[in-house]
Amino acid sequence: MWSNAREPFRAAFVKPKRKLNAQLQLEKMTGRVAIEKRSRIDINDRMAVRRPRHEEMSPDQDWSSVWPVAASFKSSVVPLPVRMGSRHYPDRRPPFKKVGNLELVKIPNFLHLTPGAIERQCNAIKQFCTPWPKELNENPELKEKYFPLRTSYSDYVHQGTSLRDGRARLCTTTLKVADLKLDDTSRRKFLRLVGNRYNESTDELKIITDRCPTRQQNRDYAIYLLTVLYRECQKKEPWEQLAERIDSLKVEFEGSEAEKHIKEIVEKAVGLEDLKTGKLSENPKIRKFAEEWFKYRNAKESPESARSYSASVRDLLGIKSLEQKATETN
Repeated sequence: MWSNAREPFRAAFVKPKRKLNAQLQLEKMTGRVAIEKRSRIDINDRMAVRRPRHEEMSPDQDWSSVWPVAASFKSSVVPLPVRMGSRHYPDRRPPFKKVGNLELVKIPNFLHLTPGAIERQCNAIKQFCTPWPKELNENPELKEKYFPLRTSYSDYVHQGTSLRDGRARLCTTTLKVADLKLDDTSRRKFLRLVGNRYNESTDELKIITDRCPTRQQNRDYAIYLLTVLYRECQKKEPWEQLAERIDSLKVEFEGSEAEKHIKEIVEKAVGLEDLKTGKLSENPKIRKFAEEWFKYRNAKESPESARSYSASVRDLLGIKSLEQKATETN
């Protein structure tokens, strides 16, 4: 028989390398091999089934250890008889049990925010916090002075398949324009830029942001808008020097017909020598009349504003009111 030289040599199989059962029995009988003792497995222990974990747990357990963070509902670690679902005849059959209940998995749960867990977390971060000043709660004006910027938003909790709510991303940022400490020119430019977001009666600016998908992004966007508005209103352009009186948002007293008439009256009057000396704008009576005239022309007319304006006119011209005349005659 010819064989190929490339093939490996195959040894002849005479007997198995392991010991046969008969050899092992002979060695055990003669004592040449130590007998290994094995514990017998009880068939009852193998067939025993452990009770469900939620039956062994106590309702007053340490929930912070079982639910440290937010997680989906697990029926095996909740020792509470929770049921959820709908049936055709709820008066006959109760809702479905918690085991294998997908409705409990869909909705959010707050098992990780128990009072004990919240107290433990607060105590952990308490060492890094300082007490809130009592003066700010007692004095609202002091609170507005140190915290002029306010951001308000709303949280929504509802039953559904999602934790998200589109209304929760909306942020409302309010600020009083006087807290920016702008000069007259910058203030006028600032009010032109903000448009109808400014409330003149309360001197408050309100910016509502809802463009971004998250609340934090909308809040950052509102801060960005305030920063840009503040920087832009302080810029000075060469063409701004060409602005005239008619370009102003308000009716100014300087250069008005009322100012011209007052100058003519002061020049022709006989008993107003104290107004003729010095500049008209420096006189307290003229300054008071200018302020009342500005309020009367630029604000909504009311009986109070009309009475205040008429009183400033009489004070300027030295005309006594009817009440003063009645008291003098009596």
